[in-house]
This record gives sequence, structure tokens and C-alpha cells, in this order.
Amino acid sequence: MVVPSSLFHCCLMAALCGSPDEPDPDVWPGFRGRGDSVSMSRNLPVSWPARGGRRGGWTVRLPGYGQSSPVVWRDQTYVTAVSGEEKERLHVICVGLDDGARRWECEFPATQRMPDSDSVSRGAPTPVVAAEAVFVMFESGDLFALTHEGDELWRRSLVAEFGEFKGPHGYASSPVLAGGFVVLQVCHSGPSYVLALDPKSGDTAWRTDHPSQTGWSTPAVVSSDDGELVIVSSAGSVRAYDARDGREQWFVVGLAGNSTASPSVAGDLVLIGASQREAASPANSLGIRLGGAGDVTESHVVWRSPRASTGYSSPVAAHGLAWFVNKSGVAACVDVATGEVLWTVRLPGECWASPAAFDDKVAFFCKGGDVVVYRAAPEEELLGESSVSATDIVYGIAAVDAAWLVRTGRSLIKVAADPGTANAP
Repeated sequence: MVVPSSLFHCCLMAALCGSPDEPDPDVWPGFRGRGDSVSMSRNLPVSWPARGGRRGGWTVRLPGYGQSSPVVWRDQTYVTAVSGEEKERLHVICVGLDDGARRWECEFPATQRMPDSDSVSRGAPTPVVAAEAVFVMFESGDLFALTHEGDELWRRSLVAEFGEFKGPHGYASSPVLAGGFVVLQVCHSGPSYVLALDPKSGDTAWRTDHPSQTGWSTPAVVSSDDGELVIVSSAGSVRAYDARDGREQWFVVGLAGNSTASPSVAGDLVLIGASQREAASPANSLGIRLGGAGDVTESHVVWRSPRASTGYSSPVAAHGLAWFVNKSGVAACVDVATGEVLWTVRLPGECWASPAAFDDKVAFFCKGGDVVVYRAAPEEELLGESSVSATDIVYGIAAVDAAWLVRTGRSLIKVAADPGTANAP
């Protein structure tokens, strides 16, 4: 069902262009929340009983399989999945946050079929949600806009329009909201581009060519006096585009291992995680100072760190510190200003989900279900150890007031805080 409405269009544009400086603890709108994995939620659990069982918690079995993270808008959470031997069925599921009841589910046929494989993305892009719509992308190139009630507003097939996604492991980048548009990066071995769509109609607002560099990361959005920038990290380079018209503003080149982790913004620095295993030559994570024009490789790279490497997860920054987790499950705490590694710790396992910062803490959700929380401080201090019942890999999380949402391949799990006991010590 397509829902045309001039009132809807006005409300949607107002929602997309609203101030990003007013974080709402009941909203986790996209991949890594607002793109930084920092939660404003209150009373998040630091630890919980081994058997779970906290009041308000639940587990929902999902159709098919998915690697996307949950997103939250008020009392509803949204996840995606794919099913079928050729991932021919695309699923969007809406679940009530309080009770775990399934509010609605949409199933769409994929316009492009591909074999279902553990080595290729499986429902990997995370939705992005605004006050009036949910925008959902799949590795088949199918992009949908839905109302919060599950009605279809519009759809696009990027593969049909611009060509198939080429390269290993499929497509995994998530849409973001920037400059009043829905923005996507398509970085692969074929003709690559950054695309902005009108949220009310799905029409193309602008499209900018990007070097043919493989990338599974999601863009970061940075606000400045001159508007918003969309920062794209793909194999070998980092590039910033004006969100209003897609013009390239600056770029850094000569990188290695930076195609998986998404950029994180910490004050006036952009943090780029690099994987040693991904790179053919030694890789360095970077701190890039915002600003400049053209090639800023020599002028704006503030530090490089071979010790603070990443795997599948992206770095998170808070309180002047940042945390990087490598593919071996070693977390490194880094001074954001200098890139100095202050401490490292071996986690119970590697992390596909990015760490999340809240209050003066940082939480790590390991792929096997182990969860550890550390003090967000220059000295190592373990605060809590717990686990979730994960029969599949833990791919992503969301944070809302007094609860974590944990996404595994086939399930969505809510870990709720007991009244009066959360967020301690």
C-alpha cells in the first residue's frame, strides 16, 4: 500500500531537518544509534543474572536471518532479515518495545537473487528511522520507505538502476539521514557512488561518483557551521561530501585496512579504524582533523596507531577516549587527542557489534553472547560481566531507557534493568 499525503511530506521533512543536538533516550534511530554508539539512555544494565529473567525482558524469534542492528523509535523497534536459498525474501519486522509483541511484518520479493552464504552479507544493512518513516536497505539493492504502521511509501532498486554490486562479501552499508536526505554509499569493485534521495518521494536529489573502492562501512554525518558533511571510509581513502549537493570537500588517501569499520566523530576529529588482517601492508587507525579542502592527507592526519586496530566493529569515543576492538577480541583504550594506547584488555571473544558508551562506561557485546562493561577512564576497571543466550552470532545492539536490545542472526533479545538496580556501580 502506498500512502501519498501532503501532510505526511511536511511532517517528514520537519523531522529530518530537526536539530540533531537534542538526543532522545527513547530513540536509537540508525546504525550505531546516531552514528556514534553513544547512548543518552538512563539506567542501562551493567550486569544481570546468568539466566536472565529480569522483569520486562523478552526474546523474539525472527523470520530468516539478519546481520543488521535493531533501531528504535519510541515504543517500537525495527529489524530486518532475509530468507530463502537465494535470499529471495526480504523481511522488515516491527516489535513492541515493552512486551516484545510483533506489531507487523512486511515481506518483499528481492529484485536481485544471490546464493545464501556465510561469507556474504545476509540482511546486513541497518534501517534508519525518523518521526514519520522507516528507511530500509537490503544487499539486493532494494530500498524501501515505510510508515511506522508498515505501509509502503516508495521503493527503489539501486541494482536495476545503477548496476550490480561487485566484489566479495556483498553489500552491508546502512542508510543515514543527512542534509534532509536519505544518503547511501555504494562502494564496491564496480562504478561506485554516494547517493542522496528525497525522503518523501524517493527521487534522486544528487549522486556523486566515488572511486571504485570496496567498502562495507556506513557514512558518518558531521554538523558544521556550513551544514552537514557525509564522511565515507572505503578501501584506501576517506572522503567528505557536502550533504546538500554531494560535492567532495576533502579527502585522505594512502590508507590500508579501512573498508569495514565505520568512521566515528570525536569533537573535531574523525576516527578511522583499520584492520591488520584486512590490509596487505601494515594498517594504521587514524585521527583526522575536520576541515580543509582537497587532499588533506599531509595536513590533517593528527595521529596514526597500528596498535589500535579494528575487526568487524567500529570505534566508539567518549570522555576524550576511544575504544577499538580487533579481530582477536582485544580492546584498546586510546587517547583521542594523541592516539596513544592507554590500556588494552582481552575480551571474552571478538565483537561484531560495535562497543557502546553510556554515562562513564563502555559496554562490549561479544559475538558468542558474553558482555563486559568497563569504566570509560584512562585506567582499566571492569564493572560488570554478563551474557545473553545467543545461539547465533551477536551482530548488533541498541540502547533505550533501562534496557539493551541485542540482535543475533535469528533473534531479537531485550535485556531489561531491575528497578533501582541498574547502572551501578
